[in-house]
Amino acid sequence: MQIRIRTKLLIGISLLFVILFSVAAYLFITEKKRELGDDIYLNSLSFVKLTAPIVAKDYDLYLAQNSFVYFNREIQSIFKQNGDLASIKVISYPGEILYDSAIDLDKKYSGPLRGVTDQLLLEQVQSENISFLTLNGDIFYLNDEAKNGDVFVDKDDNLIPDLTPGTLIDYFVIPASEKHSIVYSVDYHNLDERVALIINRIVYLVLFGVLLGVIWSFWMSLHLTKPVALLVKGAENIAKGDFKTRVNIKTHDELKFLGDAFNRMAIDLAASLDAKLYQERITRELELAKEIQAQLLPDVIPSISGIEISADLIPAGEIGGDMYDFLKMDDNRLIFYLGDVTGHGVPAGIVSSIASALFYGFSGLGDLKKVMVDVNRVLNIKTLPSIFMTLCLMQWDALNSKFHYVSAGHEQIIHYSAANKTATLAPAGGMALGMISDLSRILKTEEVPLGSGDFLIVYSDGIPEAWKNRVEAYGMERFTAFVQQNGGLPSATALRDAILTDLRTFMGEYPQADDITIIVIKKL
Repeated sequence: MQIRIRTKLLIGISLLFVILFSVAAYLFITEKKRELGDDIYLNSLSFVKLTAPIVAKDYDLYLAQNSFVYFNREIQSIFKQNGDLASIKVISYPGEILYDSAIDLDKKYSGPLRGVTDQLLLEQVQSENISFLTLNGDIFYLNDEAKNGDVFVDKDDNLIPDLTPGTLIDYFVIPASEKHSIVYSVDYHNLDERVALIINRIVYLVLFGVLLGVIWSFWMSLHLTKPVALLVKGAENIAKGDFKTRVNIKTHDELKFLGDAFNRMAIDLAASLDAKLYQERITRELELAKEIQAQLLPDVIPSISGIEISADLIPAGEIGGDMYDFLKMDDNRLIFYLGDVTGHGVPAGIVSSIASALFYGFSGLGDLKKVMVDVNRVLNIKTLPSIFMTLCLMQWDALNSKFHYVSAGHEQIIHYSAANKTATLAPAGGMALGMISDLSRILKTEEVPLGSGDFLIVYSDGIPEAWKNRVEAYGMERFTAFVQQNGGLPSATALRDAILTDLRTFMGEYPQADDITIIVIKKL
């Protein structure tokens, strides 16, 4: 049985109104609860800061002297001033509950000693900072020395992330004197009542919207038959892939606008189909570029007497700007490098590919500095002025057991001495490749004396500049200290894996912003 269009409009528009109003209501109520929760937090925090010293003073003045009536009168006065408080406790520094408004209703408590059994609460009571527990179970401390608003710390005064907006508080702990802390429990019945009132109003609004939708859909159904038929026919053609379909509606009202929108939609669909095909092509080309760049990295690290080598590259995107390679010139000479092109993505990937080809071509020159000068000369001519790369070019001479390198503005090599059990930074120098045409007077060949068991760590800036949050980076100090602590590991691979594991642990879930590349060399 076919359903008449009038009925469909009646049901459809009514449901549309219900959904729209419901979604809007949900978003509004959620935002309102967040605002109310924040208001209660701020008002309650200000209030408990103000009244906690008074409660402590009243305790010493009245309740400690067995004047429960006067003390209770002051407490009830505090409750009348702030309807968001559920209870007040007075707890001594050692953790004895001296007063609990929820239990001590008529007289001073005189039973067995009441102690705080919750160790976390006891830590809050004994802290010099104001603290509070959220309904989620998280504890925050407020640094009293902060001058620019609340600064949240843990119990050891270490900075922690700010409180999430809308978070509800279970209780506040205020150090009111040298002997007492005051615990204020928060009551959210006022918030619940206000939210319930808002929900009632929204329900009435939704019902009004549904009624309005019924009336409007009934009226619209009387004027839609012919234009809707044209739109249905046009939609059928669009569904068949005929994006040249157009409808001609001459009602001079919203239906004409709908017809015009339909025609524009047909045009946009044709354009979006072309865009989708283009996007698929670009995606495939990026995948191919990634595969090509991956092939530029060595599958196997050449073996050579005297040293053990391990390397890895973790890209930040599909196409990265970091690169490394090993060129074994003969049985006693290995040339290898690690470079970092500014940024990442297609431009950086292209430059790194060009540089890899250049090092293959010039590696036979023998002299490290000469190789770097010639590579720089070509990059300066063939790349954009805004793109350059830092690079460390190294050579191991197995016959003479010597390690030389030339740095083109790259990160300093970390040298771990097995004899001294210390990690130091090798000399820096040079200028990034591609910036100027001639680097012959700037580059310098350096030598690092290596003893048995020594490590060299060559890396890109993706390691020291890795972030765990918006304010704290891994840094060279932590990096160097970690190498020094773990320089006794048995192999280059073991130290490489340890460094990357420590780095991942430090970063946690924070997104990787730059390529991470590392080469570890161990002198056998």
